[in-house]
Amino acid sequence: MLLQFISNLFESDEDDQNLYDIVIQINDKVSPLDRRNLYMLPLNDFLTENHYGEISGGGILKEEPGEIIFCDIHVKFYQEEISTAILNEIINFVEICGAPKGSKVIIEKTHQEIPFGKNEGIAIYFDGENSAEKDQQDYDVDFVQAEISKLTNTSQERYWKGNATTGLYFYGKSFDKMKDNVSDFMHTYPLYKTARIAQIA
Repeated sequence: MLLQFISNLFESDEDDQNLYDIVIQINDKVSPLDRRNLYMLPLNDFLTENHYGEISGGGILKEEPGEIIFCDIHVKFYQEEISTAILNEIINFVEICGAPKGSKVIIEKTHQEIPFGKNEGIAIYFDGENSAEKDQQDYDVDFVQAEISKLTNTSQERYWKGNATTGLYFYGKSFDKMKDNVSDFMHTYPLYKTARIAQIA
């Protein structure tokens, strides 16, 4: 897949005239609405209340089939100099909001990248074409999502539905632990045994 083609799929809500000092790239397959509620609104409140700066834009990057790769948030600071202490405060806050491992802050002026993130992520992919051969009453994505959410002790679920594949995403403290719980569940229901499990953070 060509990078140029991917870049055309970047959905941005930033005005071309807006400037930013840092990009907060969050390794989260999160919808635009959830990105706004989970990250942008809380972070903007944090920035303005502390007189650090404000959000100037951001976007979501998708792969060719439409699956989200990551989201990002652009921040403009009120002060010209960016202190390490403020950056650390911002990183800690975004981690509290749930930012997974594989996230990073990119400083626009120096192009320095600072990795961060605490949660790990698991993706479960179902082949829609195979599932169509089954009893549709038995194939219930909502049921699977709810059950796995309980097993993984996660409250924020994400999903993506492609033409032939459905992906469910869960973020928690340990991928290995979530995978063990998910595997046990999948083997309990033969219809879901062919699902593909992948680590996404």
